[in-house]
Parts: sequence; C-alpha cells; structure tokens
Amino acid sequence: MKKIIVIICTFLLLSIANGCKSESIETNDNNIQNSTAEDNTPNDTVEENKDKIISYHFADKEEGVELLMSNDAYFDGFSKNELEFKMQKKDATIEEYKEFAKSQVLDFSDDHKALIDEYMSKIEQIIITNGYHLPQHDEIVFVCTTMEEECGVSAYTHGIQIYLGNKALDRFSSAETVDYTLDLLLAHELFHCLTRCNPDFRKDMYKIIHFTIQDEDFVLPSAVKEYYITNPDVEHIDAYAQFVIDGKPFDCYMALVTKNHFEKKGDLFFDTATAALVPVDGSEKYYYPEDAANFDDILGKNTDYTIDPEECMADNFAYAIVYGLNGQDGKGYNSPEIIEGIIDYLKQ
Repeated sequence: MKKIIVIICTFLLLSIANGCKSESIETNDNNIQNSTAEDNTPNDTVEENKDKIISYHFADKEEGVELLMSNDAYFDGFSKNELEFKMQKKDATIEEYKEFAKSQVLDFSDDHKALIDEYMSKIEQIIITNGYHLPQHDEIVFVCTTMEEECGVSAYTHGIQIYLGNKALDRFSSAETVDYTLDLLLAHELFHCLTRCNPDFRKDMYKIIHFTIQDEDFVLPSAVKEYYITNPDVEHIDAYAQFVIDGKPFDCYMALVTKNHFEKKGDLFFDTATAALVPVDGSEKYYYPEDAANFDDILGKNTDYTIDPEECMADNFAYAIVYGLNGQDGKGYNSPEIIEGIIDYLKQ
C-alpha cells in the first residue's frame, strides 16, 4: 500500500495515472540512448523532413479552454468527494470547478514548444530506427495548463488531448535533476491516446497483464462511488482480471478511491488514495492491492503505478519505447515478459 500511495503522490503530483499524478520527475539525458537488442539511440541519419509519424499541434489558450470544457463525460463522473478534494472546500459544485479549470489554461511558450518538439522527434526516431509500427491515431493536441485543476499533476489526457503543466515543463527545461524524464512522460501520455483510437490495441495491451475487456463499463457500487476519484487517463472501467483473495479467486476491476472523505482545506486525496479491487458480481465489498496474493503476478513489477491496467501499461509502454528490451542502463526489468510483449506487438 505504501508503494501505491507514494507513486500516486509522485506520478500523479506529477497526478493515475497519476492517473491523476505529481510525477516524480531520474534524470539522465542518456535514457534515450540504450545499447539493447533494440536500438533506442536516435538515428541522426533520419531525414529532417521525413513525414511525422505522430501528428500533433499546440493549442492556444482559447482552443485549450474549448477542448477542456468539451469533456462532459469526465465532469459528469465527479463524486461529491472528488469535488471537495479538488476545490479544497465543502459543498463545492461542478460549476465552480469548471470555471476554475478554465482559468488554468495557458498559451505555450516558444521554449516549451521547442522542448516538446525535441523530445517528440527523439521518440519518433526510436520508432523509425527499430521498425516499430504504432496503431493508427488521430492528430494529438497539446494543451498547456497550470495543472491546478488536477491538483498539481505534471500531465494528463482526455481523448487525443495531452495536457502538460507549465511548471513541469520548466523543470524539464532546467538543469534540475528529475527522475521521470520528458520522453517517458510523453510516451506514457501517448499510450492513452493510442488506446482510445484503437480498441483492439487496448485489448491486446491489457491482455499482456491478464486483463479482459468487456463490452460495457462496470457500474460502480455505492460503497465505491462514495470514495471514487476520476482519472482523466482512464476513460473506461471495463477491464477485469482474476485476483486471489483469502485463497479464493475473484474477478475484479480496478477503481481509484480515497480511504477517507475530505474534511478540511489542506486534505489531499493523494495522501489517502489507493486502488480498489472491485468484484464484478456487484457486491458492495471491495478489496485493496495488498489483499490480493497474486497482485504483482497480474500487473507485473516494472512499475509501482498500478492503480489501473491503463496506467500500468502506459508506464510499461513508455519503458519499452525509451529504454528498449534491456531496460534503463541495461539493468533489465523485474517483469521482462511485459516489455517483450509490447515490443513484439510494435514490430508486427
């Protein structure tokens, strides 16, 4: 549990995601360079004018506000508990939150645009050099915000919209030592966009960590809904896996919840957030990751960001892209079969 809470506070106060995360930002400008079975060193011979394989553009403030406010399904999912945590007051309303969120959208600075272009180019060169094939996707839209609307996270997504925090970009631009680099962050958020554009890709990725996707979203029981926190990176709660709890198998899906309600200003949901394992049978009783004897066997041990299969696989996808088969600095992985499965898919 401690690991779950710590990673939520770091990757989500990046804020699962995070989904929602303050992403702890290990820096090593060499993490693009990786002497693995996969060549993850950018190839300088790639033509500068080669058509981009990841199409994107930067939204200005006006477009960013419009895009953010278009995500009605996300806002409709807010619980009273979540609104109070995000607005830091009792009896907060969704109207108040929306007005606050709109005021957080910014224009990108030219320096931040150049930084994103630089790292997107590095990711593209890795993909080209290794002969990877990304699933088809629509044009990505980058939006800049203060991230106060998502409790200070570094990044999150809606649809094909990738929201990046100006303060996080400042850290990436500086000589400040960080432990989650921009290439990893961009690849992680890109994964969310790819799964939304390609349901079959999402199914195949989740299958690597033993999750099955059903046709419809699960309906949260009231006991879960009361403490539920939406994660903008997780658009659907429709995947389940079999967990062993008290020696018995349970088909469960995952949801982000807090263990306590908001009580006063200064209470942060990061301090009380965890993943819930919710049985698919609709019962009100749910469990926590430490209750499942096979939790690590299901989601692997490459990342602690295991609040949802979407976030777990987004991290693994980022590692596969940036570090390749042999991992960061050739140190390998605790669960190499996950990375192998991703790279095998990308080479099809």
